[in-house]
Amino acid sequence: MKKRLTTISRFSITAIALGSLSFAWSAAAQNQPSSQTSPAASLSAKDKTFLKKAAKGGMMEVAMGKLASEQGQSADVKKFGERMVTDHSKANDELKSIAAKKGVKLPSKKLSEKWKSDRDYMMRW
Repeated sequence: MKKRLTTISRFSITAIALGSLSFAWSAAAQNQPSSQTSPAASLSAKDKTFLKKAAKGGMMEVAMGKLASEQGQSADVKKFGERMVTDHSKANDELKSIAAKKGVKLPSKKLSEKWKSDRDYMMRW
């Protein structure tokens, strides 16, 4: 019985400590000055670089997916290419929305990819 009370006490103390820390953290977050000049100022250089690289990669996947769906020899490759276009177009749209909210300008240059073969395309995965 004593062991059970000790276990319950430890859980209670842990819960109280976590609750206190989360309360203190939320209070501290509310007291932060909100005098940033732009939403982009809240992003680090690494975050901005990531957004730009993700946008380029997404555009490349859409371009290659279009080529696969148009020029692929296998029905499976064509279907996979179509799926890549659908998925990456959706992800690119979401990324653009996030970047716009953060004030980051993403690259918009269309990529020119060349089709080699079904095998070369599928080997990338």
